[in-house]
Amino acid sequence: MSQESTGGGRPSAPEIRAALERVLASEVMRPSPQLAAFLRFVVEAVLEGNSDRIKGYVIAVEVLKRGAKFNPQIDPIVRVEATRLRRTLERYYAGAGAEDPIVITLPRGTYVPAFTRRAVPSPGDSAGEAKAEPSVETLPPGNGMPCLLVEPLEIIGTPGAHSLSATSLHATLSDAFARFDLISILWDSHVAAGTRLDYRLAGSAEYHEDGAVRLRFRLIDGSDGSVVWTRELEIAASEETAAALETIARELTSTLVQPFGVIFAHGRAKSLGAGAGDPRYRAILEAAESFRSVDPAQHLYARAELERLTTLDPSFGLGFSYLSALYVREYLYGLDSHDADLPPLERALRAARRGVELGPESARAYEMLFLTLFVRRDLPAAFAAGDKAIERNKYDMRAVGSYGQRLIAVGKIDEGMGMLMRAGDEGGVRPAVDEFFLFLGNYLRGDAAAAAFHAGQLTSDTFQLGLLARALAAAAAGERDAARIALDRLFALNREWRDNARAQLDKFFPDSFIVDRLEAGLAAAAGGARPPAAG
Repeated sequence: MSQESTGGGRPSAPEIRAALERVLASEVMRPSPQLAAFLRFVVEAVLEGNSDRIKGYVIAVEVLKRGAKFNPQIDPIVRVEATRLRRTLERYYAGAGAEDPIVITLPRGTYVPAFTRRAVPSPGDSAGEAKAEPSVETLPPGNGMPCLLVEPLEIIGTPGAHSLSATSLHATLSDAFARFDLISILWDSHVAAGTRLDYRLAGSAEYHEDGAVRLRFRLIDGSDGSVVWTRELEIAASEETAAALETIARELTSTLVQPFGVIFAHGRAKSLGAGAGDPRYRAILEAAESFRSVDPAQHLYARAELERLTTLDPSFGLGFSYLSALYVREYLYGLDSHDADLPPLERALRAARRGVELGPESARAYEMLFLTLFVRRDLPAAFAAGDKAIERNKYDMRAVGSYGQRLIAVGKIDEGMGMLMRAGDEGGVRPAVDEFFLFLGNYLRGDAAAAAFHAGQLTSDTFQLGLLARALAAAAAGERDAARIALDRLFALNREWRDNARAQLDKFFPDSFIVDRLEAGLAAAAGGARPPAAG
């Protein structure tokens, strides 16, 4: 890279290195040493004229320490970390780095960074004049969630006397979708002028002479009319109507409106990348992603946004509910200490209760209250809240999965495993925390092969329970080096796992038998011996 002057044009190497150090020292990057190493490696490779070394395999082996046998076709770690790095850079330049003269980006589709110089306003530009007093932020009307219009189905052909009713299906789908919190549902095709429609679900019912019906569905982006998703279903004439309606409702809710479903993924790509949409929805998306990534920087950003938005909009019930879960995770995982007078579990309980007050019919509000009460060890009240979550939305497999996790944590392994398997089979996406509890259930049962399989699904180097599972599975298989690597990363994230493992385990598992087994397994993994056999 040429050494250019600092007055304009392409940034010089010293300028880029200074910009790099500002990013690495920032609050959003400091909690993620792996991302910092990734960024430093690719920036220095460009500056030293070694851009040809910026390849997925090299990054995996030299930066992420994956080992010489790394296979990018099997292990997506480099793509995952690159995505996290892009999000972290976006958050930095939207916040603390908003006025940095040099901007470092990681363009999508490549691991080679780009460097740009911000334009400097001339003295005559309005941007260079004294800044006006900041205006008071206001939020759009409504709850901030995207709006989905469920249109009546187009009827093709003539329905038979016992055919599936398109009208009944429209009503069933509208009711099922309306039970989910991350979407606002409209089902009257004659919506008021000016109503914002983020998505439309359109479809048709084609009736055949034998009484069968072919259903076609399309999810349409309301902003540009593009088709986001399609599905075609065939309902036989012999299929009982009520059962068919239930089957269709379960399939479409799990695919479209379940957490991490099609609308969530599409909304995340649109809203977080471009900063578009309602800030309340963006904050919920960030919080949900932080649950999955357990990225400390993402956690801090999501927490700050939800605290700001629940202050700005005291009726933002879903914000309080998600905020309670973030506070619980601070306690469980030893994340950032909060500048607040109350301990995290007290803040979590207040936020969870406020979420239920504002959303008494919300399954998600009761699920977050379930989590909070469980970690506080108020178990009867916790499971009562979990029952209410499932009652309020029978289609919500995240509530079912959460319930199954906690059954395992109190020693009801078979019952909990059954609920977790159902949540994964019907929900479409199995989050990492479900994979951990599937590992745990099999580990406690003594099924080493199944336990190792689920531990192998936990590839994140920021998910503490996933690292615990990998260490225990490796120790059980006699793979001492792998166990040691997982433990070293776990201890680096949270030294409580090293200094007082039992106290850390007690946070997650009320059952002393489980704590005993895992504590013994951790000791064996750390000492290089095989853990005790199940019994």
